[in-house]
Amino acid sequence: MNLQIIQESIDGYATDFHNRPHAHLWAVQQGFQDHWDLQAIDLVEMFDRSLQSDVNRRIWSREGYQPRELMLTFLRLEPHLVHAMFLDLFRKDKDLMGRISRFQHHADELLQAYQAKGLKPAYSGHDQDLEIITFYLAMRYPADYAPYDHDAFVHAMSHFRVRELPVVQDPERWMKVARTLLTLMKKNPNLMDQYAQLRQDPAMFQDDTLLLPWDFLQWLKEQGRSS
Repeated sequence: MNLQIIQESIDGYATDFHNRPHAHLWAVQQGFQDHWDLQAIDLVEMFDRSLQSDVNRRIWSREGYQPRELMLTFLRLEPHLVHAMFLDLFRKDKDLMGRISRFQHHADELLQAYQAKGLKPAYSGHDQDLEIITFYLAMRYPADYAPYDHDAFVHAMSHFRVRELPVVQDPERWMKVARTLLTLMKKNPNLMDQYAQLRQDPAMFQDDTLLLPWDFLQWLKEQGRSS
């Protein structure tokens, strides 16, 4: 990666940081930290509270995409299996892609079981894709994981003059890059001043989080569209 280009891009992002539309996700992350508890008696209520926000509906209810509603449905159908799915997903000592693959496999099983019962509404897919699974991970372990956006990742790597671009989805590589970017971003005084202002709100997650490099990549992608 070209360090000068990265630093110049961080400078631009810092200047525009106060206009970022994703600031609410820091509050969503704090809400998840406050409410997530797989030992809860009512897992449906716990899951609902952990990902409840008046401003994050775009994550859960884009046209034809309802991962939150599907997971709530699966929790009502097979709470023990969903409990096991999240336990396994959040095992940081296990291979990341293996955890993601198993989570999607069990989501496939749950969808088939739901469809076999002929229940309404009739869902055609479970929507537990790489984007939402890495979002779960980012909410649970903010300093270790960031949501994965393949298009934004490829655009950023191209912008940073990386020779070997990610051809297929590669969340493991993204997590490593995100940690490197966060280290560089912390060295930018203007950005850190802007970031401190965001976190003056106690509802926002206060500790290290890879949401910052994730949002940086969203900004880069937006700049690419407008140029």
